[in-house]
Amino acid sequence: MNSPEVFYLHLAGAQQGPYTIPQIDHLLNSGLIGIETLYWREGLEQWEPVTSLVPLRKKPRRWVRPALAAAALLALAVPVRLFGPVLLDGWHEANQHSFSTAAAYWRARDVVRAEVRKRGMLVEFAPLSEARVALQPPEAAQVRLRGSIVDARGKAAALAWEVAMRFDPDAAEWSGSPPAEAIAQ
Repeated sequence: MNSPEVFYLHLAGAQQGPYTIPQIDHLLNSGLIGIETLYWREGLEQWEPVTSLVPLRKKPRRWVRPALAAAALLALAVPVRLFGPVLLDGWHEANQHSFSTAAAYWRARDVVRAEVRKRGMLVEFAPLSEARVALQPPEAAQVRLRGSIVDARGKAAALAWEVAMRFDPDAAEWSGSPPAEAIAQ
């Protein structure tokens, strides 16, 4: 199949080359040029399909790359869907560095969650819109959180927690004392 002849390909609307038959064979069978690519050499009256010059050894599988991409996205989407909200909540609870209502709310959640975890329970909090946060400038806040708690036996109860928070402006960090007692809702 080696030939000293030189060939030109019609690629991207322009004549490219010269190429040898082995080069064209590689380009076609590796998928770098399509089966619709045309070639020309001296002595030919018109451009001809490249497949009349070199055989196509394998059929192109255009569905493989999109299928692999879809599988990768699905494999990534499942853990993001399962663990994303938990990770995002944890990040919010641990990374609040301003004297604001939202920052006091998120850090108060972290204080309550740490206390509840000690007793082997799970907690789910109501959103910020259902919380009561009273900022007491320059460095205190009183936060009332609502939510539900599930104990080790699987029994759920609606509760509220009052958390006294302190803000250290030098460290830009909130701290809070554990709530004295949860209030049944």
